[in-house]
Amino acid sequence: MHDFVRTRNGVLGTVFRSVVRRSLFTLAAVLALAPSAAAAGPRATDFEMPAPIEGGIASSSGAYTSPVVKAPGRFSLVGLKWSGAGQPGIAIRARKASGGWTRWADASGELDDAPDPGAAEDTGPGHSAPVWTGAATAVQYRSTRRLRKVRFHFVDVTPGRGSPSAAASQAGAPAIVPRSGWGAEGCPPKSKPGTGEVKAALVHHTVTANDYTPAESPSIVLGICRYHRNSNGWSDVGYNFLVDKYGTIFEGRAGGVDQAIVGAQAAGYNSETTGISNMGTHTSLPQTEAGLNSIANLIKWKLPLHGAGTAGPVNVGTKTIERISGHRDVNSTSCPGEALYAQLPALRAKVGSVGPLGPGAPLGPVRGRTRLDTSSVSPSTTVFPATARVAGKLRLVNGTPVQNQPVQVQQTRRNGTWKTIVTTTTGTDGSFAGNVKPVAKTFVRARFPGDGGLRASTSKRRVLKVRPVIAAARSVARASTKQTPVVSGTVKPAKGRVTIVVRKGSGRRAKVVQRVAVGARRGRFRKAFRLRTAGLYQFQAVFGGDASNAAASSPSFYIRVTGPPSGGAER
Repeated sequence: MHDFVRTRNGVLGTVFRSVVRRSLFTLAAVLALAPSAAAAGPRATDFEMPAPIEGGIASSSGAYTSPVVKAPGRFSLVGLKWSGAGQPGIAIRARKASGGWTRWADASGELDDAPDPGAAEDTGPGHSAPVWTGAATAVQYRSTRRLRKVRFHFVDVTPGRGSPSAAASQAGAPAIVPRSGWGAEGCPPKSKPGTGEVKAALVHHTVTANDYTPAESPSIVLGICRYHRNSNGWSDVGYNFLVDKYGTIFEGRAGGVDQAIVGAQAAGYNSETTGISNMGTHTSLPQTEAGLNSIANLIKWKLPLHGAGTAGPVNVGTKTIERISGHRDVNSTSCPGEALYAQLPALRAKVGSVGPLGPGAPLGPVRGRTRLDTSSVSPSTTVFPATARVAGKLRLVNGTPVQNQPVQVQQTRRNGTWKTIVTTTTGTDGSFAGNVKPVAKTFVRARFPGDGGLRASTSKRRVLKVRPVIAAARSVARASTKQTPVVSGTVKPAKGRVTIVVRKGSGRRAKVVQRVAVGARRGRFRKAFRLRTAGLYQFQAVFGGDASNAAASSPSFYIRVTGPPSGGAER
């Protein structure tokens, strides 16, 4: 437990140096994530410190207001973490470096119910939404109940040099600031992004300050990304897109603005929606006209791109929602705020009814996007030298089959590069199939090279294993204890060693009496055995498997050994 110094009125004044030292150590530990000083975009560092366990004011209703806590260093964004389940109401304010306090900002964890795909569900520690404060030195929070083991997570962002430029990534797309424009090199994803579908657009707000300048917007995006990644423990920023009040659209989660990237913006619905977050708090303040126009342009491009219309109801997860909906329509949250939620009808009117690409429609640079369904491989383990069948379907992103197009069936070489084994043509339903005949374990995939009207696409890779064939034979069926019968055989593809397993008896009562490793030259092996006691012996040649081939065994065979019932052990 740390000691704290109190002022005369009982409010916490300063935190002991032990806390500061720990916080500065945390800051130093994350400095490696910050981009170099030469970067043109904003730069950021993170640090944490525990909240005091004494002081503050508790009301009769259980609500709590913390004392004012001086941060170990200057910060631009702050949020809370605590121990315990459930989501209390949280508000945060900060003392500006220039003097004076920000307004209380609702930070009740709008994203708390949206853990990152692949991460454990957040059933233990809770966390608030991040609050952008601008340059600040002290912080205070209030909550609807007393929290345990509270920690502040701070992000200090240094603005970049110059303004980010937005550009359309492809025909029909609105101008979007890429990740490089807001310093994403300082917030690299922890893992490769996942892909899903885009059936609807969910509108959020970031629960940050509304009084920011255009020059501050990139810094806010970087700060949110660092908080989502380093405090919430997600792989990357949770939103797919962020839009500021000036109408600037920022690329959010990595993976490509034209891809169906799975975010962490709506628990249970991330794989079927795209998340667009409005930068600011829109509980009582609506989004600007410029912001709404940019969101409308983004949705008019994004949803049809993935084969979805922009109007009407759609089934996602366990709910039926409008194609343009608020976060609160799928999760238990107040997001995107009362004022912005009331603007959704106006936003839908701006977007209008734009339909997806239909069968027979002319292909353009956006509508020509294709996808190869994950190919099936049958069987997944072949027995040498048999073939395996690789099959799948080529479609447009809206599901329309693409026929009479070449598809390359490929497998990996030893150096890991891809080699085309056969080129086949899609049928009327977009289906294709081709055979491969590997010697060793390999990966297989299908690739559509594209043409003037259709974009190239590649299926997910699948592993294909190869099981060798082992043939073994005996020199005699019967032998005396004084003879040495020979076991010989082959293993294909050639392996350098097999094991001959010898069992005495038959059926379930057979007992292993020998395991002999035998070298195989060019896949051929030979071994003489002397069995010194009479009985029935079962032989089987076994390959245990390696990095190239799966385990295999030969059919078993028997040798009857005659002679005295005893007189020595087998060897």
